[in-house]
Amino acid sequence: SRVIVRLEDNEQQLLALTLERDIATLDRMSDAELDRLVPPDLAHPHRSRVFLAAADGITVITERLRELVPAGKACMTLWPAADTRYFYPRPRPDEFRRVLDVASGETVLFYHGNVHAANATEVRELYAAVVELNGSGHAVTLIRTGLDRVTFPAALAAAAAPFVLNLGQILHHRHLPPLMALADIFVQPGEPDAFNDYRFPSKLPEFFALGRPVVLPRTNLGLVVRHGVDAFVLDQADAAGIATAVRALRADAALAEKLGRGAVAFAEKHFSWQRSAAALAKFYLSLAPS
Repeated sequence: SRVIVRLEDNEQQLLALTLERDIATLDRMSDAELDRLVPPDLAHPHRSRVFLAAADGITVITERLRELVPAGKACMTLWPAADTRYFYPRPRPDEFRRVLDVASGETVLFYHGNVHAANATEVRELYAAVVELNGSGHAVTLIRTGLDRVTFPAALAAAAAPFVLNLGQILHHRHLPPLMALADIFVQPGEPDAFNDYRFPSKLPEFFALGRPVVLPRTNLGLVVRHGVDAFVLDQADAAGIATAVRALRADAALAEKLGRGAVAFAEKHFSWQRSAAALAKFYLSLAPS
């Protein structure tokens, strides 16, 4: 049989962030030392290289991950997509929103996904943006789903609490889109770095498919989409950048509508599980014995 490995993250960076050690320090450790430190859900920096070298082929979620693929190894880039049975342009459920909104002209953001050591800093920036916007007279509610595997700074958690509706873990993915339809804007926080440059947040195809303006940083997918056409692209999607983008979109209804249409058009052109499956099947066949 053939062995194909899927890469979706800079695994060494994930391990470094989790263990709070730099990559060079971890690489100098012996296998025995690393065996004691590396948790079962992360990649061993030495053994993973041996595993990749033995694979017959590798698929990657972003082009940058090709840097981690052994030279000469068969490789293809395969983007994620969204399940079109559930993720498609949905009108905002205004009756539901009237129950949710606490102020006239309120803005609702939505963020789904777990918070862990690798993305905690950027999610905190999203929370800080929500606090800043509300403090400056722009009523904003953030709807959250997912699990928090790290704690937020006490002061930030307390300041954000009145403006965050945390629904916890949604066990059935198909239940997310009706909740996501409540949002006016989707935000993917972050900035170019050794974590974001190599990944492709799986929530992004779902954001685009719903037909709302998407705010994201100039890294991974943010290097491909066109600012002002497909999405609102920030050099850094930190608290200040996110707040600026939200204010701009709420002040310019025509721009928000344009980016909502642009998001759907981009999703239809670039995100398709059917096309991805066909490309992957072709890659598998290219590795099959003659």
